[in-house]
Amino acid sequence: MKKLALALATIAPLAMAGTASAKDMKGRFGAGGQLENLGGVPGGLSLKYWIADLGIQALLGLEIKGDQDGGPDESTTGFGLGLRILYNIARANDTNMYAGAGVRLGLIDADSTVIDLVLGVEHFFTDFFSVAGHVGLGIDVGGDATNVSLGNVGTWGTSFHFYF
Repeated sequence: MKKLALALATIAPLAMAGTASAKDMKGRFGAGGQLENLGGVPGGLSLKYWIADLGIQALLGLEIKGDQDGGPDESTTGFGLGLRILYNIARANDTNMYAGAGVRLGLIDADSTVIDLVLGVEHFFTDFFSVAGHVGLGIDVGGDATNVSLGNVGTWGTSFHFYF
């Protein structure tokens, strides 16, 4: 009798559990913001479009710093453009895990070219709003020397998107 009660206690919760419904992003367009500073390329506007599990992310950032009081009389302007290809490698109820690769260009004073590989998660609070975070590998190939960053603060990023 104890074995039967134990078997029922084990099987009953499994029978009552709902099915997992992963976030299907096919044909969805998202606009939001990306916060990271990879190789002098500023974060900023982020646009995503998902074709099934394959996504495209475009990044646009602008940073203008004026002269510092008591410092050198030098203002800087950073303008960044980026393009990433993303792929959902795992999906759960309200969270997708993705891997991506892309290139980011730092223009004007930033002058860098960064190739990045990222691994991240995107969590959906509603069908329309998500927050995401990623970490990855950044390879700056645009200067006199090649700089490689793995997992340091410059390769972390976070974002939010509103999907239409």
